[in-house]
Amino acid sequence: MRIKSKRLATCALAAIAITGCSAAQTAGVPAAATYAAPQGVVPDKKGTVTFYPDTFGDASLDGIVAGPDGALWFTDEGNGAIGRITTSGSYTLQQIVSPGPSNGITVGPDKRLWFTLSSGGVGRMTTGGKVKYFSNPPGLFPQGITTGPDGALWFAQSDGTVGRITTKGKVTNVTAAPDNAQLHGIVTGPDGNLWITQEMVNGSQLSNQVIRLTTDGKATSFTVGSGPTWICVGRDKALWFTERGANAIGRLTTAGKYTEFPTGYEYGIPSGIALGPDGALWFSDFTGRLGIGRITVKGKIRFFSVPSVEGEFRQITAGPDGAMWFSSYLSPGIGRITVH
Repeated sequence: MRIKSKRLATCALAAIAITGCSAAQTAGVPAAATYAAPQGVVPDKKGTVTFYPDTFGDASLDGIVAGPDGALWFTDEGNGAIGRITTSGSYTLQQIVSPGPSNGITVGPDKRLWFTLSSGGVGRMTTGGKVKYFSNPPGLFPQGITTGPDGALWFAQSDGTVGRITTKGKVTNVTAAPDNAQLHGIVTGPDGNLWITQEMVNGSQLSNQVIRLTTDGKATSFTVGSGPTWICVGRDKALWFTERGANAIGRLTTAGKYTEFPTGYEYGIPSGIALGPDGALWFSDFTGRLGIGRITVKGKIRFFSVPSVEGEFRQITAGPDGAMWFSSYLSPGIGRITVH
């Protein structure tokens, strides 16, 4: 085990005065800029999809999580911001984030939003919009982030390491895979370990590994399908993850038993995945062609179309209202899906 430690410097980001919501604005994202977005409700034979377009600036939405305040929070890479949307569809861009968020966001044990930065660092924000960011060695490009079993935040990085940061800002980088491994999703498993997807190697070749990491730094790899991406825990206490290279959903028990469930549809690229309030796993399709998928713990899959929206559908989470909420990158916005 190789561990690299350093105390992270912190600094608060200054709020920028509200300057309006013009798409032509280039000076940055205003703090706490609230605006109403048009919504389109699309009835489906199996459910109802409500889509809230994000019309602010150069919106490119990715990570999404249910916040401690009853709203949904998301990363906006295009505007370099963290956004908030209420369950009624009202958007707020809380604060500019410098140098910009990556695609990971979660709620920490301190009830604050923690998110990864494209620079290699981690940011922390209160629901009131107060932000600090914590630097980390450049080039690591953190992606997924989760609260670990030890009360610290753990995040997957692109050089085979997993970062750990306490709520006070102390960071440790733990080697979990070769330095050419791009780690992507991360979740705390029911066994008290961290489970991490290794999406790629050498920057271009899809991987077939999921890694179990103990909090003291012991890593074990398991061979799965092609390109495991985002990962979550199912109600069956197994690890469920999307396989972008296999167009499938993978399931891995904590004992290492692997099962693959192909979607059965051509050209799909499963992306985000989350446990729903109905006990099924819900996942998004990166291509946008298949819309939003649902898989039971028995492996039965069905899809919900999202007409008139090009996608790419990135990540998905259970909302505070009993619906599933997902981010759209290419046609920027947030979608909500309920089942009849």
